[in-house]
Amino acid sequence: MSMKGSVALALVAALTVGSVPAVVNASPQVQANGIISGKASDEVKQPSDFKVQLRDIGTGQITATSALDAQARFAFNNLALSQRYLVELVKLSNNKIVCTEGPYVLTSTMITKTDVNINCGTNPAAWWLLAAGGAAAAIALGVRSPNG
Repeated sequence: MSMKGSVALALVAALTVGSVPAVVNASPQVQANGIISGKASDEVKQPSDFKVQLRDIGTGQITATSALDAQARFAFNNLALSQRYLVELVKLSNNKIVCTEGPYVLTSTMITKTDVNINCGTNPAAWWLLAAGGAAAAIALGVRSPNG
């Protein structure tokens, strides 16, 4: 074998052996944590009368709650990625949802959503989700419209 061939073979062997421990010791990538934050609409005159809660759409469970600060801002940190969340504004006096925004999905390429504006002047996102779910159920059950 020539000198060039021996050097080339040695380089290939060194690169191959050098990369094996990295492959063998590779651990699963730690899931990054996301952030959803924003502000309640200007209609909220007394932020202390409200809280914001985050609902995981997949489970229907409340995953976190946050008080509004004096400027009606809120933030949720350390959120799991690849889940769909609704942001709900809740009146503390009667514990009723006033309005919702979303759904929002955090991913490895978009781990923050920091411009959420809870606007009570629009239809709540939850109503749109219920309507979409009802339409899907009707399609799945084969329900026909009176005209069809």
